[in-house]
Parts: sequence; C-alpha cells; structure tokens
Amino acid sequence: MKYSKYIPIISLIGDFFVLNLLFVVGFIVLHPYAQHLTDKHVLFYLYLNACWFILFFVFGANNVDRNTRKRSIFFTYVKIIVFFFFFFLMYFQAVPLQFYPRHHLKYLFAIFFAVLILWKFVLYYAFYFYRKFGYNYRNVIILGYGQKAKELSKYFLTNPWHGYRFLGFIDKEKNEKQQIVGTWDDLKSFIEDNDINQVYISWDTIPRSVLANVTNLLADYPIKIRILPDLDNFAYKSAELVNYGMVPVLQIHPGPLSYWYNRLLKRSFDIALSLIIIIGFLSWLSLIIYIIDLIIYRQGIFFNQKRTCIDGKVFTCYKFRSMQKNDECDTLQATLNDSRITRVGRFLRKWSLDELPQFMNVLKGEMSIVGPRPHMLKHTEEYQKIVKRFMLRHTVKPGITGLAQVNGYRGEIKKPHDIIKRVKLDANYIESWTFNMDIKIILLTIWVILKGQETAY
Repeated sequence: MKYSKYIPIISLIGDFFVLNLLFVVGFIVLHPYAQHLTDKHVLFYLYLNACWFILFFVFGANNVDRNTRKRSIFFTYVKIIVFFFFFFLMYFQAVPLQFYPRHHLKYLFAIFFAVLILWKFVLYYAFYFYRKFGYNYRNVIILGYGQKAKELSKYFLTNPWHGYRFLGFIDKEKNEKQQIVGTWDDLKSFIEDNDINQVYISWDTIPRSVLANVTNLLADYPIKIRILPDLDNFAYKSAELVNYGMVPVLQIHPGPLSYWYNRLLKRSFDIALSLIIIIGFLSWLSLIIYIIDLIIYRQGIFFNQKRTCIDGKVFTCYKFRSMQKNDECDTLQATLNDSRITRVGRFLRKWSLDELPQFMNVLKGEMSIVGPRPHMLKHTEEYQKIVKRFMLRHTVKPGITGLAQVNGYRGEIKKPHDIIKRVKLDANYIESWTFNMDIKIILLTIWVILKGQETAY
C-alpha cells in the first residue's frame, strides 16, 4: 500500500517511453539517412519531453487515485494531446528543422494517442487486478453507524479492486453482527493497532458530545479523513468544496445540465428535431384533424393548458384536442374508458399523436424533447406536499417524453407509488443525463408507442 505514491511516476515514465518511441525512434527508423542528432534535433526532443512534463501536471494527469474513472483518464489525455499538438506545431514556426513530413503527422498523432490510451488502460487494469488480489490496499474504518455508513461499507466490501480493506465501524457500543468493532474510547488504540490509513466520518450519526474529542484525536495521526454528509435532499446532485476566503463551503450542482455546453447541445438537438417534426408531420396532420373536427365536432383542434415549467414557472402546453370540452379538464386526469374522450381523440392518445403540438413548445424553448413530464398546476400543488423532492424535477425543462414514461409510468396516477416512482426516475435522469441517454429514450419511446401501452388512454 505504501507504493501508491509511485503510480503517477510510473504513468509519466510510460508516457515518456511512448512519446520518445514514436517521435524520436520512429523518426530515426523511418528516415535512416536524415540528420537525427544535430543540436537542433536534440533541442527539439528535449522540448517535446518538457512540454509533455508540464502538460501532465497542468491538466492533473498526476492526480490519479483508486477511484478515478476510465472516462476521466480518457478526457484528460484528450486535452493534453490537443495542447501538445499545438506546442509541437508552434516549435516549427520559430526553429527551421527537418522532421516528419507534414502528411505523416496526422498518422503520427493518431497512433500516438491510441498507444498512449492503451498504455493508460493497461496500467489501470494492472492495478485493478493487483488490488483485487489483496495488494496495495487501504485499511479503513467508519466512525458512526447509520444507513449511509452501511451503504459505504457495502461498497468497500463488494468492490475489492478499489483496494479498500474495511475493518469495521466505531460507535457507542460494540456489536459483532453489525461490524461495530469498538467504541469511542477504543478509537485511539484501534487506530494504532490496525495501521488505519483512512477514516470516514458519518457526521450526522456522531453525538455532539464526542465529536470534538474524535476530531482532535484524529488530528494527531497522519490519516486521510473523509466526511460522509447527509445529502438525501440533494441525492441526485453533485457537490464540490469551494473556499470563500478561508471558509469552506459545500456547493451543490444540479446535474450535468447545469453546464452551458450540455444545455447548448441539448437545445440544438431540440430545435433540429422539432423543426423536422413540425414541417414533416405536424403541418399535414393538423390539416387532416382540422377537416375531421370541422365535419364532426366543431370544438377546435388544439387544447391549451397551463402547466409547470422549469424553475416552477407556468407555460401554456399545446396538445391536439382529444376530449370534448368540459369543466374538469384542468383538474381531472383522463381515466380508463373516460366518457370525455372522443373517438378521434382515443386514436390520437393511443398512438401519442395528441402530444405532437408540444414540439411547438420545444421550438419556443418552453420544453425539451426529453425531460420530466409537466403536470397540471393543480397536481403540482398537490404532489409537492406529499412527494419528497417533487419540485427538484423542475430544475430542468419539462419533456414530451422521459425516463419515467419509457419505463411504463405514464398517464393516470392511481396511487402515491406511481408519482413517487416517476419522481425517482426523473431525478435519476437529471443526475445522470447524457446526450446518448436522450437518444436512447427517444428510440425507446418510438418502440413503446409501436408496441402499445395499457396506460395509453
């Protein structure tokens, strides 16, 4: 376990090996009759290695620990390669030098990037298996016993490749069945006898009367301390510690869509697809429905309803009219065999065609194609009182379809479990949004419509 500090060094040495293998040895092999070791060439080789050394630390490639994800490693090296390429080309603007022909560079950098990523993943999985077989471990304990602490212990016990050796909890009373291996009075001796490397503090489960003594005791040991906060009300969000002067503040971020570039990507896709639907389908379908309504119903083809939007704002949601005009349209959801639904409306609802006008809401920026479904104002008022974190789903734009809908939670809400499950799925969508997830939900929506759903009435 004491060798973890050498991982960044091993990683950097491997980088230098790959770099010089391709840029120095590769040049010599491919151009055996060229000048290789003139003062200008040696200076260039040193320049390349110096650039890589600086970029390695600037972009934090040295900050790799046992919890670093492969995706993070990949994108870190994408950034390093981009800047390295820039500095590579910049050198030739200042120093004339015979080197790789220009048309070779596109292949050189592609191979360099591929070999580099291969090396990183080989290193990643080498330590993965090394830890899985019981080496390079960390002895850890958790102070305090509660639900979050138990979940963390389960993570340690079921993920041996991260190299955490969980030794138990420290709490007010010992309990072998619950893996509580000592009391607050035993903490000092337990740390010294078991070579503890990391301590996780379940802050809200430790009595105030002992908290000061515990923290003062831990300050006497070179142990890494981790705080386990209770963030249940913000479980779908990410948090980071920022400093306001000398005051540390835990800052909450509302998921990936809080970043402008993700919102721009999502909005661009919404505009493009909504234009296709409006021009390609809504234009002629509206004309057909208008003619049918003119002949049979004469009640208008559009139904407009106030619903809750992002940040709790109100907007007008557009739909094709599927019911006869009635006084309960803003308070009562459609039910099975609802007498208010017309024959044409039943067809539209079965195939979700009544939702197509909402692409106008998408184009206006009031909705997104994928997101939590907007509710009637009356239901928003009701559900926020009975469902924990209900209003958190309004931190993003409402959608025509969503993760809850493709998982069968659409239409009438018959019991509290239905809305609770919807909110949970909506929160999961907000927390883990990716562009690929939106595409997947859209494709699943098409499949669900074609297959048919019992709740589509």
